[in-house]
Amino acid sequence: MSNSLITDSRIEEEVRKTLAATLRVEADEIDLNASIVKALGATSIDFLDANFRLEATFGIQLATQLLLDHVEEELGEGTAIDEDDKITEAAAALLRSYLGDIPKLVAGLDAHKVPTLVTPMVLVRSVRAITDELPAECTHCSASDWKTSDGAQVACGACGKPAEYPDGDTLTQRWIQEFEREHHLFAGA
Repeated sequence: MSNSLITDSRIEEEVRKTLAATLRVEADEIDLNASIVKALGATSIDFLDANFRLEATFGIQLATQLLLDHVEEELGEGTAIDEDDKITEAAAALLRSYLGDIPKLVAGLDAHKVPTLVTPMVLVRSVRAITDELPAECTHCSASDWKTSDGAQVACGACGKPAEYPDGDTLTQRWIQEFEREHHLFAGA
């Protein structure tokens, strides 16, 4: 179900605010399409902090595993990352579908360089993917009366309990399975 209570502009605003607070930069200086690592100097600890802040803001749980780790887990070791620690052609296609058409995203790219391709817009899409999974009814009282007072946290208008969304890892696994069913890129692996 699409979640019209949380707008894309609200998610973009919160991603900018979160990265600004985490990385000590001005929010209006953040280019949503620039590398969080290369343009903003983020480290792995910064990603954890940003994820924690976004989770608290929206009442969600973002994915804790990297996309390629999920692929290896779901479709078999060596399907996404080869023995030389390079991404496979199938993994490059999957990542382009997820991250966008990034020229440097090709088979043979060192797997450890993939996080340098993540942009604030990837975080926006990740939050949106989870918040779009707003259930039709409250899991506590079965009411379908969702409300938000701040444009970020959604709660049941009947019982007041917060919305329960699937976690980011579950959605990532589902997306990988759907992607593979549609494209059959990993079938030969």
